[in-house]
Amino acid sequence: MDIKHVLTADQFTRSDLDAIMARSLEMESIVAGGGSKLCDGKILGALFYEPSTRTRLSFETAMMRLGGDVVSETDVTFSSQTKGEVMEDTIRIVGGYSDVIAIRTKVKGEAKLAAHYSPVPVLNGGDGAGEHPTQSLLDLFTIAKHHRIGEERMRVAFVGDLKYGRTVHSLAKVLRNYDGVEVSFVAPEVIQVPDDYLEEGDEVHYELSDEVLSGADVIYDTRMQKERFDDMDEYHLVRNAFIFTPEVVGKMKSSATLMHPLPRVNEIQQAVDKLPQARYFEQAQNGVPVRMALIAEVLGL
Repeated sequence: MDIKHVLTADQFTRSDLDAIMARSLEMESIVAGGGSKLCDGKILGALFYEPSTRTRLSFETAMMRLGGDVVSETDVTFSSQTKGEVMEDTIRIVGGYSDVIAIRTKVKGEAKLAAHYSPVPVLNGGDGAGEHPTQSLLDLFTIAKHHRIGEERMRVAFVGDLKYGRTVHSLAKVLRNYDGVEVSFVAPEVIQVPDDYLEEGDEVHYELSDEVLSGADVIYDTRMQKERFDDMDEYHLVRNAFIFTPEVVGKMKSSATLMHPLPRVNEIQQAVDKLPQARYFEQAQNGVPVRMALIAEVLGL
């Protein structure tokens, strides 16, 4: 495996994914042991120009668990971009200060632009409504812990905001590398998944039926992303389209996995948290070992 940047889920082969999953398991053991000095003397530059809690903190925690340091910028209003500095110049400068950059932007495709000008590896922490490839890898890591992905037939249902949901876009691409995975997309028509992410054999549903609930091995729920809607009337029309209550989750298999990239608003009630299908907090924790693995890989360590 030779990975210079992590920019899109398209870049990974099945062998890449297997290697990343194996390295992530190793990193999980390192976390349990208190960390390592693998990245001693290395610096992560964290540029987060959209709100983030889990992604930013897990990237920073990952670097610290590896023995490295972090420099960060989390508010574009305090950056030189407010003075008119272009992204290309920002990346050149930050790349001179650090050994690897994790970036989140509001603009689809901007992570790829950053990588083009960066003197160091770039890790895409989310680019607008485009992709979130590192999230897809921790999602895969979570699924692989509870299901024999690629070894048995399984059904994955994506639910919620699938038009703007970059986590869905990336995970759907990653899952195409595994035989036997059947994918369905469940959303109101106005926020259904773009055609770019559909493949022959996928199912598209506009309602969350009992059949979808009982047939899925994994349900990947997402919030309605108010900040990405241009039409607020459209948002208010769909914002409560699907709400997971204990009664709804009770229609799922007892062995099924309910995931969510977080933050949630009201689409999963807190009463669901104690149910065996709920894996979204574990999912968030998995971000640390997976991002540790990615940092180590792009640095050639």
